Amino acid sequence: MKISFGAGNLSEENLLYAKQLGADGLTCTATVLAGYTQNRAVTVDELARLKTHIESYGLELLTFRFRPQDTYNILCNPDNRDWEIDNICATVQAAGRVGIPFVYYNLTPWRSLDTPWSGIPSLPALKEGDLNHGSGPGRYHLASGRGKADLLSHTSTRAAEDAQSVPEQENAPYGHISADELWDRIHYFYKRLIPIAEEAGVNVGAHPNDPPEPIYRGVEQIHNTVDGLKKLVDLIPSERSGLLLCIGTLHEMGEDTMAAIEHFLRQKKIFQVHFRNPTGTVTAGYYQEDFLDEGDLDMHAVMQLLHKYKYSGNMDPDHAVGIAGDKNRRIGFAWELGYMKALRDVVMQG
Repeated sequence: MKISFGAGNLSEENLLYAKQLGADGLTCTATVLAGYTQNRAVTVDELARLKTHIESYGLELLTFRFRPQDTYNILCNPDNRDWEIDNICATVQAAGRVGIPFVYYNLTPWRSLDTPWSGIPSLPALKEGDLNHGSGPGRYHLASGRGKADLLSHTSTRAAEDAQSVPEQENAPYGHISADELWDRIHYFYKRLIPIAEEAGVNVGAHPNDPPEPIYRGVEQIHNTVDGLKKLVDLIPSERSGLLLCIGTLHEMGEDTMAAIEHFLRQKKIFQVHFRNPTGTVTAGYYQEDFLDEGDLDMHAVMQLLHKYKYSGNMDPDHAVGIAGDKNRRIGFAWELGYMKALRDVVMQG
């Protein structure tokens, strides 16, 4: 089990930060490559240079992550999707040549938009107690953690109110997307992608819908339940098709979190983990993304389960809590990574 940091910026400071804290490697976003946003394609040489650069700091390139916008047409505008699929397939082939074990992409339509929720003209005003907006309707930062720590929260009633308070063109500019339409679009994508991943020897997958609401921003979400995730990994049966399993989002679904983790471990369908521990669920109407030692889950038991099934992928600290005096969540991420390393060491030492 390896611990990795998400990296959208490969400055020397960030690389040294990751190494000094004891990360084994990085999850790199495509935008670390010069010119990627314009070209939307990745070559073998680019990935090889990226891997060599990261390794020069004593780190591994463990995961390559596409921008959420890189699947916009696949999910929202299928008449123009084939060039996106071509680019993703070419990148997976390049990852196989270079030796990058996992590539992941976004399968949540609203996350593929160029304009974030916080950037829409009719953004709902903050209410008393809100510190800042989160990534979508009903998502707000609150001083609800211990010692008034800044935690990201989600309230289902506020999500519905927020969505109704803005023009439909801002909430869901792609229009309504039904579950059947979304499954058809992803199936088309996977028919192209999965054979390429098999040939390249690269694992591929996506993150569950976060937040796991049944309908969110005009989309009937299909990866917001355990059954939906099971269907996704078996859409085109292959040992290369799996998940970036976010433990936090999985728990927020309100199902049996530990049983679901064990199921996907048995099936060898977990290629990367977001190690997160929320308090609450969508089914309860509210959750907050808490400290690892204060959420609903026993994270030691989660780590034991990963070890029991000889999980060999990487784990990222995720959605760091806001600690007093912190800038860019660096203290929060450092706290999470240290906690994860301690759990991993205790479990692996028996």
